[in-house]
Amino acid sequence: MFCIKQRIMKGFKIKNLEKRAVSNNEISVLLVGNNPIEMSLIYEKLHLLKHKIRNIETAFSHEDMLRKIKLVNPNCLLLDDNIGLNPLKAIVNSVNQLGTEAISITLLKSHNRQEITSGVQEYLMKEGADGIKIYNALRNALKFKKTQQFFRIKYYSGKRKIKRMFI
Repeated sequence: MFCIKQRIMKGFKIKNLEKRAVSNNEISVLLVGNNPIEMSLIYEKLHLLKHKIRNIETAFSHEDMLRKIKLVNPNCLLLDDNIGLNPLKAIVNSVNQLGTEAISITLLKSHNRQEITSGVQEYLMKEGADGIKIYNALRNALKFKKTQQFFRIKYYSGKRKIKRMFI
């Protein structure tokens, strides 16, 4: 298990993380859902913040999402929970297993029930979500993902001080 994780983490360096600090124009969003009407409403809310968000793309299937991740290279993924539990889990697992730069996942929820607990950095209720709330949730998720990545890099680079803190 350790060897597999070490190989995955080999390409990540702390210096690269520091260079890619989150600035206003560095957020690139990929909206994933199966309802074009809801996705267009979210897209319009985010498009009003075009001075803060560099790029907004949409995907309506798992395959389309993977293709657009390779083409656009987004750093934030905004998932709609209406796509169903099994497709949602498959998307979260496949995004978290990608060997590319960290992609934060924010889940747009229509109900306050907990379906997925791991792999998602931020949750946001659709009801009452405006552009600023969505933007803040995306920034928080991105910061959280980068913090997780930083600790993973520190852990696997031979500095196991963090492990000693929790044992």
